[in-house]
Amino acid sequence: RSLPFLGTQRWGKTTLLRILMGLEVPDSGKVQGVGRVGAVFQEDRLCPQLTAVQNVELVLPEGKTQYETQIVSDFNDLDMMSRRLPCLPEASGGQKRRAALLRALWAGCDTLLLDEPFTGMDPETMKKAAALLKERRGERAVLLATHDREAIRELGWRVIDLT
Repeated sequence: RSLPFLGTQRWGKTTLLRILMGLEVPDSGKVQGVGRVGAVFQEDRLCPQLTAVQNVELVLPEGKTQYETQIVSDFNDLDMMSRRLPCLPEASGGQKRRAALLRALWAGCDTLLLDEPFTGMDPETMKKAAALLKERRGERAVLLATHDREAIRELGWRVIDLT
């Protein structure tokens, strides 16, 4: 149910994820069974006027403030002081990726589609983020596109190599 896939540029990893998200239409065939999707996009898709915590809260139902303490704890586990950090423009690329990953993990979804979720993270932070992903994915299917073989080793999941 968790499937990272590797490949060089121009092999269609991002396009496949965009089709599964319903953002692009396939040339043929149809997509079924994906359900509700939580996603980390290859490009930044955070709201710049919001803090990291507020960006995660966007995916929560009413009464979202009840989760703030746990969300802050998750950011702290990923070495990020989230309360004081606006997502853009001051945040680093790795900090933005952590916010995007946590937002996907907190989303009430059936499937996680993750496009290069560890980009910009130092090796130690990547290990913490991978551990959190493994812990929090639950029963959700995960499709993760990456070039990062170390992240794949850290996750320990079966891999499809598109090279």
